[in-house]
Amino acid sequence: MRRFYTAQDVDYAASKGEKEIRINKDDVITSIAKEEAAKKNIKFVIREDKIAASVNDNIVKKSSINTFARSDKRVIAPAYKGLISEQEVDRWREEFPILTNTIHVGNCSQSAQSKRVRNAINRYLDNWLTVGMDWESWVTEVALAKSEFAKLINADPSEIAITSCVSEAVSSIASALDYTGKRKKIVITDAEFPTVNYIWLAHQKYGAKVDIISVNENNEIDINEYDRYIDENTLLTSVTMVYYLNGFKQDVKKMVDIAHKKGSLILVDAYQGLGTEPIDVKAMNIDILTSGNLKYLFGIPGISFMYVNKELVQLMKPALTGWFGQEDPFLFQTRYNDWASDARRFDTGTPPVLNAYAARAGLEIVNEVGVARIKDRIDMLSAHALNGCIARNLNCISPLDVNKKGGTTAIWVSDKMASHDMEVELRKRDIIASSRGDVIRVAPHFYTKPHEIDYVLDQIKNILEGK
Repeated sequence: MRRFYTAQDVDYAASKGEKEIRINKDDVITSIAKEEAAKKNIKFVIREDKIAASVNDNIVKKSSINTFARSDKRVIAPAYKGLISEQEVDRWREEFPILTNTIHVGNCSQSAQSKRVRNAINRYLDNWLTVGMDWESWVTEVALAKSEFAKLINADPSEIAITSCVSEAVSSIASALDYTGKRKKIVITDAEFPTVNYIWLAHQKYGAKVDIISVNENNEIDINEYDRYIDENTLLTSVTMVYYLNGFKQDVKKMVDIAHKKGSLILVDAYQGLGTEPIDVKAMNIDILTSGNLKYLFGIPGISFMYVNKELVQLMKPALTGWFGQEDPFLFQTRYNDWASDARRFDTGTPPVLNAYAARAGLEIVNEVGVARIKDRIDMLSAHALNGCIARNLNCISPLDVNKKGGTTAIWVSDKMASHDMEVELRKRDIIASSRGDVIRVAPHFYTKPHEIDYVLDQIKNILEGK
């Protein structure tokens, strides 16, 4: 198990009067930790291979005990209100043709295709075919997609930017920050989807100092860790709403409050949870929020949205920009940057028009059904899946408390087979699930039936047993 060493580890060693911190050869030392160690005359010493191997063995055994051999097998879940009736679910299932013959529980990667989204894509293709070039309509569709996303999170459409992916959105923010002052520290975590961390680590060459909060042995993060890591030098805290690996859901409002108390901005990657958990950016006082569209929002790859609080917009001048990030993209001047006065300044080049058609249609479904009602059903399905894992003795690494769990239920399979092989085997049995690392992820949507969860878990158990 690779460990990340931070300034807090150095301070702890110094408080004990230690002059060495012994690490394994694959461990990572953050740049801030190196600086702090130099100030305190503390050295990082790599253990001998034989000793390191022994230590690594101990870590693996400890993780296995804490993660899988849980003494408490009790699932905690909020009371199910039945806000979406089974009859309504049946009606909605007709909107998703693949559900007729396939069980789709891979929504943490890609939701099922709806008739509305397909019709929206065809509407763009028909327009392109018959009109040829209709930029006025196409740009209008992009604006309508922004408005639908704004409605989902209680933002103003002027606070929404559109990009091709979350990587582009986060890069735009990173390029707009000033790392020359006292506040240059970026706090990230091991629970982020890797692309987000890659961006912040890459900006170290511009002066950013990155500090990383580790996940614990239960694949979660204690909220108190944010209070420990965020300090007076923190410029921005970049956090995920839901851990992509096991569905661990963080308390966004508490993280925002801690960050703001320390004077840090906060960026929330809501990709793995938006659409299953209500988000009100105003009530929660979120500075920046981004999400793609292809998971629980019923869209397709190649588009993402980003909210930036209007009070921040004028303070940020992104270096990652393009002609649609200018106040008047069609002025075609080439001598200066004239960033748009609203969140459009975080747009870059030609917008993903076809994708916007699909995104708007998918978002309309989510807003029509209602996120609070979707959450009620997802929580019920999560509890059903967790209890099903316990009953079948499957190694579930997701939280057993549904209150801190997103839609994903993760089952450890790598002790028997590669997780991708499990995904392939399930597909042969007309089940769409999603592999990541050492786990197979079962991620239902509101259209999923409880008996489908049972069937999926039965098949996972059968495959693991060679049946």
